[in-house]
Amino acid sequence: MWASILSTDLYTPSLPELDSVFGTTDRMVKLTMSVNFIGYAIGPFLVGPFADHYGRRRVLWIGLLLFAVTSLLCMAAPTIEVLIALRGLQGAVGSVSSVLCIVMIRDLYRGPQAVKILSLYGASIGLAPAVGPLLGGWIHVAAGWWANFLLLAILGLMASVMVRCSVPEGGGGAPFNFALAFRRYNRLLRNTVFLRFALAIGATFAGLFAYITIGPYLFIERFGVATQDYGLYYGASVIAYILGATIANRWAGHASPLGLTKTGTALSVSGAIVFLIFTAAQSLTIPSMMFAMCLFSLGLGMLFAAAPVLMFATVPKPLGAAAGVLFSISQSAGAALGALSVALLHGDAPETLAVVMLGFAAFAAGLVFAGDVPDTGTMDHKN
Repeated sequence: MWASILSTDLYTPSLPELDSVFGTTDRMVKLTMSVNFIGYAIGPFLVGPFADHYGRRRVLWIGLLLFAVTSLLCMAAPTIEVLIALRGLQGAVGSVSSVLCIVMIRDLYRGPQAVKILSLYGASIGLAPAVGPLLGGWIHVAAGWWANFLLLAILGLMASVMVRCSVPEGGGGAPFNFALAFRRYNRLLRNTVFLRFALAIGATFAGLFAYITIGPYLFIERFGVATQDYGLYYGASVIAYILGATIANRWAGHASPLGLTKTGTALSVSGAIVFLIFTAAQSLTIPSMMFAMCLFSLGLGMLFAAAPVLMFATVPKPLGAAAGVLFSISQSAGAALGALSVALLHGDAPETLAVVMLGFAAFAAGLVFAGDVPDTGTMDHKN
């Protein structure tokens, strides 16, 4: 799981210099981010049928092996166009581990226990974005942008071997039926509660990844932060995300999943508003930007831990794998949309980021506060 997440965060400190490396524009460089997320959103559609037919372990270790191969190819990309295409493929195969982790959690846990497990899961994957930019910055300075992809290839290969040797087989043997899988997706898309919170998570991730895409330009080019130090500043928002997931874990037995979801969404909107205020007042500094993003990320950590409980409680057992796929897609599609929006707007100005973040956060808030949901204790039994 860490290997696929690091494919984004390890690479971000190199973004401001890739335009000169490939003789291209900032917009083309940013497309290496957004196309990666698009691949991450498309890949899960294949994961469900393959995992049902071949088994989770086999699909997982092959996916990680392919991730290692595509990372090596990225390292050797001769042009920015080739790198963009390979990043899309890297995202598609990297999505395998994300989908299968969520499916396994959904199958094993319910209610407050699900909140606790999802919060631990969210906190653990949050460590990768904390470590990635810092490590990537040092590797970039020491060896060059390509060395980060070499590290990803090594991690992917190691993870593939570990899964092959230690993860027990699960699932498998089902007919290889894409039509059935898409019928299940269609059924979930008519589930208003599931869709509502999936879109809310996706929209909030879009705001975050708009920041992740523009952030290196703001810190390194606008504020003069050294490339190898960028991860220290970005890491503050990751710590806030982990704190949000931890709070959700601690409060799971005392507050409802819907209450935690609303609180997280409100915090993310507040962070986006604070960012916009500092930007509009022409007083954006490193501390003020970090404060706003920590508030935004704190809310996302709570939202990511609590909202899936509301979503999966509406899903009957046969749709579990399909639900895991769509949950993963909501995150990756949101990330793709956030990165693509700032790439197409062709600007590294903080004003652009502030408007994009607030727009996505407000959309998520509208979905979350649109209405109540049934009690999670009864929803698990709906068909």
